[in-house]
Amino acid sequence: MAPRPPQRVLLIQLRRLGDVVLSTALLEDLRRAFPDAQFDYLVGQEAAPLVAGHPLVHERIVFDPNRTLAMWREIRARRYDWVVDLQGSLRTAMLTRASGARVRLGWRIGAWRLFYTRARSRVGRMEYVPRQRARLLEDAGVSLDADAPSHPRIHLSEEERLRGERDARSAGAVPEARRVGMLLSTREPAKDWSIEEFGAVAGVLLREGVSVLIFQSPEDARLVARMRVLAPGVVVLPVMDVRRVAGVMAGCCVFVSGDTGPAHMADALGVPRVTLFGPTSPVSWTSGSATTVAISGPNARIVPLRDRAERHAAGEEFMAGIGAEEVVAAVRKLLNDLPCPGVA
Repeated sequence: MAPRPPQRVLLIQLRRLGDVVLSTALLEDLRRAFPDAQFDYLVGQEAAPLVAGHPLVHERIVFDPNRTLAMWREIRARRYDWVVDLQGSLRTAMLTRASGARVRLGWRIGAWRLFYTRARSRVGRMEYVPRQRARLLEDAGVSLDADAPSHPRIHLSEEERLRGERDARSAGAVPEARRVGMLLSTREPAKDWSIEEFGAVAGVLLREGVSVLIFQSPEDARLVARMRVLAPGVVVLPVMDVRRVAGVMAGCCVFVSGDTGPAHMADALGVPRVTLFGPTSPVSWTSGSATTVAISGPNARIVPLRDRAERHAAGEEFMAGIGAEEVVAAVRKLLNDLPCPGVA
């Protein structure tokens, strides 16, 4: 039976840049199912800029952890018909329950699964995360189009794109050259690729006339200094807020990194990417499209988040064996086969 159409729907994903970006794919699924509904998005402070300006988001609500009870009251006062908890933490489950929505969708985790009207197990076949999350909607009777899957989206204004171009040129990017962006670290050492290998890739690309842009996080000073030695001529961007990062990234032809949030930002901006995997699953974290290349080494194996740091500290190198030659070949193929939006 088709579900009674909701008038107001709330999506909840508070944290992790990549998870917030990937969750935007559900907005397209919901719009197709309920074209007259209004969609709001509850998100944490750090990731909130990624949702800004999305044409399908009626209101972006930024969660304040210092006002939990007030947030509960605010969400309940909005009288949502549906709430979809994509995160599945105790905090978000309680927010979902406090909403009073007639349809409350979430994950079957711990005792708080009882806070939902429908709860789905995360255990099952491995699949791309937006598709897995869309199954929450299927459980509530929403029909999804398997032939036209939804994709995550970050929407930038023309001014943001122009500012990104100015930022890239100010840092030293050549306007006419093809650009390859790189992020040298993730937030998990177990997922970080060797800086020596990154340097080897950058060196080859520079010799081929490609402009290599290094996106740095505040913790990357040591890695950036080493990269300047390994591959003189790389363009190092200053640490920027996430919207400015997106603006510069939108002008790249390819983005190379480990499995981390900015890799999903590249997808959401339509930028082809090469992503290096060790303790995480390419099936879960890549769409399988022609614009995404996933590379895993011989030591790659899927390890639960709770175990990665300990096993890495004990000497397990999940990223070992991924060679610079393989990454260069993947970047070249994307540069040759796909149009490059960043070439001026």
